[in-house]
Amino acid sequence: MKFVFLAAFAALLGIGCASVDALGFGPEPTRFTYSTPAESGLFAVRPFPKSDDVCQVIGENDLTSGFLDDASILIGCPKHERGAIAERLAEGGQVVGHAKHWTLLSMPQR
Repeated sequence: MKFVFLAAFAALLGIGCASVDALGFGPEPTRFTYSTPAESGLFAVRPFPKSDDVCQVIGENDLTSGFLDDASILIGCPKHERGAIAERLAEGGQVVGHAKHWTLLSMPQR
């Protein structure tokens, strides 16, 4: 019985560690209400891709500088907005990190 408990604990620990990225947050929502990008340490520039969308173009700061490059746009979407995240992925985006309440995606420039 002790072995089963230890094995289960080790498996859960391994799963938990695998889902946390370099910013220290995993992909699961930390809340199910909207929060500003600033609450997660992000600098929002404008909505993406349209003015009424929930995702935001994210500007450079100490938290995001490692995710920026000339070939793509860094955007953030609230983690609980799985539909918006799925749409961005279908458009060619790639998840590059997770801030506190936001998922960061790299979108190729067209």
